[in-house]
Amino acid sequence: MLSVTRRELCAYFLGAASMPLMAACERAGSRTFDGALLGQDHTLGHKLRDGFAPVPASRRRVAVVIVGAGAAGLSAAWRLERAGLRDFELLELEQVMGGTARSGENSISRYPWAAHYVPCPLPHARTLRRLLVELGVARENGEGELVYPETALVRAPQERLFVADRWYEGLYPHAGASRDDLAQLERFEAEIARLAAVRDTGGAPGFTVPSAYSRPNSELLQLDGQSFAEWCAAHGFNSPRLRFYLEYGTRDDMGTTLDQTSAYAGLHYHCARLDGREPSAFLTWPEGNGRLIQHLAACAGPRLRTGVAVTRAHAADGGKVELTCYDAASGRAELIEAEHVVFAMPQAWLARVLEDPPAQVLDAARELQTSAWLVANISLRRRPESRGFPECWDNVLYGSRSLGYVVATHQTDSPERARSVWTWYLPHCGADPKRDRRELLGLSFDECAALVVADLTRAHPNIADCIERIDVFRWGHAMVRPVPGMFAGALASLRERAQQPVGGMHFAHTELSGLALFEEAQWQGVRAAEEVLRAKDQLRESFL
Repeated sequence: MLSVTRRELCAYFLGAASMPLMAACERAGSRTFDGALLGQDHTLGHKLRDGFAPVPASRRRVAVVIVGAGAAGLSAAWRLERAGLRDFELLELEQVMGGTARSGENSISRYPWAAHYVPCPLPHARTLRRLLVELGVARENGEGELVYPETALVRAPQERLFVADRWYEGLYPHAGASRDDLAQLERFEAEIARLAAVRDTGGAPGFTVPSAYSRPNSELLQLDGQSFAEWCAAHGFNSPRLRFYLEYGTRDDMGTTLDQTSAYAGLHYHCARLDGREPSAFLTWPEGNGRLIQHLAACAGPRLRTGVAVTRAHAADGGKVELTCYDAASGRAELIEAEHVVFAMPQAWLARVLEDPPAQVLDAARELQTSAWLVANISLRRRPESRGFPECWDNVLYGSRSLGYVVATHQTDSPERARSVWTWYLPHCGADPKRDRRELLGLSFDECAALVVADLTRAHPNIADCIERIDVFRWGHAMVRPVPGMFAGALASLRERAQQPVGGMHFAHTELSGLALFEEAQWQGVRAAEEVLRAKDQLRESFL
């Protein structure tokens, strides 16, 4: 970052112009906090960009290699293991697996580093339903419905919003809303109910999670040709309160503003998880989706290797794939010959690793945009001051560019417990994702901590005195942006081509779904694994 004042830093990243916040940012700048500055390992990526090409010292064979141990790669490993195909390895560049669903732990609690919940899956989400039953998080009753333990369902109170000087229940800013504000909210909810009920001739819905099961008709497909902001304007939804509420959803799930989001994607957020007219309940754990990741990783067992980067991959004779794999700890490289490889990695990285990458990979690397995120885990020695509605699982600040915070200890808290961990989120939704990424990676630990404390001081004046430590994580490539054209335009066609296998190479990532959701990652990983099983004539039952 260029040299800026604390006020300028807060105004730029948090978008708040109120003097109390500016003053809070300056006060935060004078404080120092214990903590760590974390992030994805960019060192090897930069070395590859600069021509790093280690020479393999050994060679061996493996039936299947999965590259990338995020939710997609781990789901691929889970599917292979459940099919009885155990001759596979899972390679992860980072020292910690899980991708944006990874988690951490300290003396207070486990906590998420990004993804922190999944909605209770509807019947078409068969893969996630199977995983939850296997995990013991759900059981099937005699009517085929899933029943969940109270410990996994988000406890009440669930959500609150800080407006002006106090907290209010819920995420829509009802306090001070005009008659027109509320009328627009009612009209919007009626339109969501109508769109969610749209079915094709076979009875399939137009909006689903995973999106592969969606069967949008021509009316819904046309939504992808405009932004969510344009759709709102065309329907007369100009209430600042409603637009805040809608943009909170796009920033939370997609890392985008209303102007950047496909109208289809924006409406998908509200329609795809309606169970009747009510939204699905949420499942969460102190570590967030890390709970799911840990189970998937256990299926891979010792075949999961972290700190190992694939620096080069190319098609070999007989349809096989050769991978040059570099172990950062030992500094040694080896060549692995695989019958099949599942690349569960971002398209930009894939384009660098593949020798002579297919046109669709290069196109996807160039055309698909991703958003950067700043996430902080704030360890509290005691709860700070708070006015209005009591602390909830999800706590959002009206008017801030942050998403507020979730409380990691919410599911396990007792009334007398003082210590806690809050996970705070700031998506970077600028018009230029590359610039966002440079600015995020240019932030120092002290600047990140100042942003966190200044943002929260609005709602909790003594927050700085309650902090034990702040750990921050800079996600340079956190999630794909579902821009217009992603689901019915040129990008939809590109995503479809980029999912097709090339010889023994298979591809799985949420970028190929257009939505960065756990359900999409799981579906992509299982789909790619079943391509492998089908090719080896070992697919006896589809999980999809």
